[in-house]
Amino acid sequence: MSGDVDQDAVLRARNVLLGSGRPTRRDEVEACRVLARVSPATYLPRLSRALVALGYGDVFDELPKARLALFEEAAEAAYALDGSDPMRTKVLLKALDPLQHHLFVLGRRPEGLALREEMADLARGALEDGSGGPAWSTLELWARALAEEGRHREAAEIHEEVVRHARPYRTQGGGAAWAVLEWMAEAEAAGLRETALAAARELVEMERSDLAPRGTTRSLLLFALLRLAELLDGYGESEAASAAFDEVAELLAGAAASGDISPGAYLYPYWAVLFGLSGPDREPPTPGSSAPSPAPAPAFGAEAGRWTPDVRERYFAGLPAPSTAVDARATDAELAGQVLTHRRLTVRSALHAVHRRGYLFLEPVLPLFDEGVALARRLYALDPAVGGASLARALFDRASALTAGQRFTEAHPDFQEALVLRAAQR
Repeated sequence: MSGDVDQDAVLRARNVLLGSGRPTRRDEVEACRVLARVSPATYLPRLSRALVALGYGDVFDELPKARLALFEEAAEAAYALDGSDPMRTKVLLKALDPLQHHLFVLGRRPEGLALREEMADLARGALEDGSGGPAWSTLELWARALAEEGRHREAAEIHEEVVRHARPYRTQGGGAAWAVLEWMAEAEAAGLRETALAAARELVEMERSDLAPRGTTRSLLLFALLRLAELLDGYGESEAASAAFDEVAELLAGAAASGDISPGAYLYPYWAVLFGLSGPDREPPTPGSSAPSPAPAPAFGAEAGRWTPDVRERYFAGLPAPSTAVDARATDAELAGQVLTHRRLTVRSALHAVHRRGYLFLEPVLPLFDEGVALARRLYALDPAVGGASLARALFDRASALTAGQRFTEAHPDFQEALVLRAAQR
């Protein structure tokens, strides 16, 4: 092949890459394009990486089609690697990842879905060969896409597969806990009660075992326990739910008395995901089994930053302005409907605030939690039999948000009152 390439061009390209100065991304791409023709095994991977790096440049923010062309060329370079090359799968997955993401950005969802499915097949092959390493994270992309399409049973099965690969990494940055959390969420969405409870219990035990040796913040265990308690309650296992709620109360009392240690970078999205899954009146994912959903919904078991860009934009674009005006003559049923609507607004607003503001999430959304409690108190005053569960839910919600914001002394009385209300409903 080298006879087909201008040797002067090859020399110039080598000088660009081997010179004392660092080449610009564009110069690196041009040099690698030349050298990949004479030494594909060496330079195709570098060309692919250079094209992706160039495509991420700010200059292409307003040139989406040009960015897509670079990502497509990066994938072509990776595909061109010899099938026997042991690095081919790794190089290809790194090239396909930005391409699939950009397809969703451009609204080309069917193509993005097809690419994620192909990536999942590649990742499985790498895992079966024993050379996949973190390739299980690629399977999560496909599982989340299935979840967004309403194919929850399939998503749950893949997440269970991911958990098997993730468990050995449980001490590395909470990756296994996130995997179990997503498995739990999709099992619940698919109606797999025992699987959802098993995953919830595993999540609790992970956080419990990490609490002492790793100094993990107790808030993580508290949130995992709260979700387990909610699941047990929803499935009619009241006695087991009460035990979990009581342990949450003990943890919260301890935090209120002595504070909590540094919460860690992922406390806020961890809380947001579990809060988004809480309660029977949350905004549910679009139901479905094997047929794709006509209106994709977020994969609520994952943090918002991991949803596909098109779904995330649509979900938050539909965020309405809050309205708490209630007709003084509203019936119990009308007020109960407003309580439900307000809670859905609160959930969506909280997920958006955590996604956009991180640890500063609480300030803009705390008034919504306050208003939710006020609405539920009004319903409770009108009809304790109807409003008791709603008020308990609103108090649990505010307590969990305050806990995520490390405001334990304010969260504790809310939680205690909610427990009393829950006991009265039994």
